Amino acid sequence: MPLRVLHIFPPSLRTRFGGQNITWKYNFSKWSDTSITHLVLDNEQNRIVSPEEAFDFIYPDKQTSTSTLGRLLWIPILLRNLRRKKNEYDILHFHILWWGSLLAAHWAQRNGIPSLYESVLLDADTPGSIGQENLGSIKLNLLKSFTGIIAISPFLKTDYLANGFTEDRVFLLINSVDSDLFCPIGGPEDKQNLREKLNLPVDDILLLFVGSVIHRKGFDILLRSFGNVLDKFRQCRLLVVGPANRNENPSLDESFIKYQRDWLEVRKIESKVTFLGLVNDRIKLAEIYQAADIFVFPSRVEGLGNVVLEAMASGLPIVVSDLPVLRGVIENRVNGLIVALEDADATAEAINFLIENPEIAQSYASRARGDVQTKFSFVNWEKNLVKIYFQLLELAKS
Repeated sequence: MPLRVLHIFPPSLRTRFGGQNITWKYNFSKWSDTSITHLVLDNEQNRIVSPEEAFDFIYPDKQTSTSTLGRLLWIPILLRNLRRKKNEYDILHFHILWWGSLLAAHWAQRNGIPSLYESVLLDADTPGSIGQENLGSIKLNLLKSFTGIIAISPFLKTDYLANGFTEDRVFLLINSVDSDLFCPIGGPEDKQNLREKLNLPVDDILLLFVGSVIHRKGFDILLRSFGNVLDKFRQCRLLVVGPANRNENPSLDESFIKYQRDWLEVRKIESKVTFLGLVNDRIKLAEIYQAADIFVFPSRVEGLGNVVLEAMASGLPIVVSDLPVLRGVIENRVNGLIVALEDADATAEAINFLIENPEIAQSYASRARGDVQTKFSFVNWEKNLVKIYFQLLELAKS
């Protein structure tokens, strides 16, 4: 009989876009190992459904997040559902770290049910940062109720190990990427045709950023560096893919966005930046990667950054900030360029270097594509996750 894994997503699964949601929709669609049956707790109808049913929706034009009150009300609902349906699953896999998740992990531990939390963001859902929060010590104690923790980068794992979690309970599992969907364009003529299809300038040098327009993602650094690049290469254009208003992401800081747009107007370069907004269609997203020339990601904090893997798979030369979580993915001057954190000048210099040295840029891109196919394949990721699930069973028994 297959092992039944029940996935717990936030109540806002269908009303708010999230990177983890998109990642797992892809994971479920590709899954082939018959020893595991994936299930999802439907927060709206309080029932267990298949992943296909759970993810059969389109995000609304105006997205909404769960209020503080909603999070509190979710706690008894979640605990009641898990208690009533405990004969319908073998393992709990949590994708959200709210009080409800922590209390559910504690309940699962007391009832001998293996539970797993997937940690994705350094300095946000790791014990080093949680310990600094209000009631942080209580949260940390509850966090230790999980039978196991998945860390999607070595530095996330290090944080857990440095804060009292044992090696046998913290599993390193770096995300995979669909290198069949995210792949290089055929040639110059294909790229030209694709740009025409997407209504993008055919002859411009297209720089691409994928992520929310927020401070954490380094969007302000991106614009400053782009302004510097334009001083030398006026034929450049910046494409921004990701939520840029509260309809697309209710938690966005609109004052930050306004300040950045005002800065563009002052520099008289607003016409050089194209905001494409949130792109839910992964096929269209893959085409945007293919249409671009250089990927730039000056983020300040990440868990790993799936968009970096997607850009690598798409055969783009890449510029990233020097984040610990990316050092095992991007090797400087081997498969991309790494620049100092929050350094707009260094970011601009790296972009200029890639523009001025197309052969070197292409060599980085080719190596990046090869690394993704070798190190971050879905097949390997699936095998490793299956092992983790079965290890959880043994840990729960002990």
